Amino acid sequence: MAVLPGRIRGDASRRGSVFLLAMVALTTLLLLGGSLLQSAIQGLARASDDQKRRDAFSLAESGVDMAICKLYEDYDGINTALETTGRFSDSYTLSRGSVSYTVTAPYAGIADSCLIDSVGTTNTNKRMRVLVVASYLRDVSRVFEGAIFSDSPLVLNGAGAVYPDASGKGGDIYANGDITFKGTSFKMDPSGSLYATGTTNWVPDGVPATHVHQNIAPMTMPVIDIDYYESIATTKYVGNVTFNNSNMVGLSGVIFVKGNVKISGNFSGQAVIVATGTIQVTGDVTAVNPDNDTLALMSPKAIKISGNATVDGLIYAHSVVDDASATVSGSVVINGAIVADVVSTNGGIVVTYSDVWKGLPLPGQGKTQWSPVSWQEFYL
Repeated sequence: MAVLPGRIRGDASRRGSVFLLAMVALTTLLLLGGSLLQSAIQGLARASDDQKRRDAFSLAESGVDMAICKLYEDYDGINTALETTGRFSDSYTLSRGSVSYTVTAPYAGIADSCLIDSVGTTNTNKRMRVLVVASYLRDVSRVFEGAIFSDSPLVLNGAGAVYPDASGKGGDIYANGDITFKGTSFKMDPSGSLYATGTTNWVPDGVPATHVHQNIAPMTMPVIDIDYYESIATTKYVGNVTFNNSNMVGLSGVIFVKGNVKISGNFSGQAVIVATGTIQVTGDVTAVNPDNDTLALMSPKAIKISGNATVDGLIYAHSVVDDASATVSGSVVINGAIVADVVSTNGGIVVTYSDVWKGLPLPGQGKTQWSPVSWQEFYL
């Protein structure tokens, strides 16, 4: 059959239109893909830059902690220097970068005050400056008066809870940074409060707005004075130690371990276990008589709690050089308090506050402490 010329032209025209549309679509996709790729690259760059800035802030903050530690312990003749010249300066290097700081006292002629000027510089040359005005306080105990205290941003999984003691005290959460709730099933008592030097992304049901405190000045954690605890120890161990039912009867005073600790079982008495290494809680650590027995676990390195464990007492991990961590993995119940430079949870955590003092020689007692009264941060 003969093919008409008009039909040939029509088919060619349609094929040309389809080709043109395909090219337009392809060009659009290429442009859209390029835009998305550019946005993704910019997002990654911003995230990387934010992380570097956080590293710089962490370094600068460690300079403040180091200055407060030296004031507390009178290391390197800091108090003599301040009395004679009014200034003390020092610097040091960590794996992430370097820190330099200067202490000036008194600040603005105010007695019992000082200015700490600390600059942190990362290995990628990001810099941050922190200015802190501090004053003398005695028996700093505020960090032990809440259920959870994190000296860094705090992330809490959806399943968990914080409760006060029978008198309605201590059901609080504090974070030096943001408080982030993963999910909305975390429970708090209406008497409890949220304290954050940053912000919180959610408030548990029942907690009144007047109990939510954001963008507050950070609080200083009392130093774990290793030399002091070793000097007053009632029992000393050199090397790694395991505590269980057989050796946790009638605990008393300070138990000092120059090494790592593993612990589980029932205990009686009132004691502080101070380890220079890591403390690992491998099972329940429970009081025979909760009304009288109490235990504090302290480490300048890390405290790790795993499994479905119940712990009666205080968990305290703090260092002025590198962040000490308290890590919770599993459905853990703490009757006392958890206080650390970094609090990490992987699973539900339930903390019911109880008096963690009970006559124990905890950090912050008996020595003058320097506590920040104002705090400023600058990116350089």
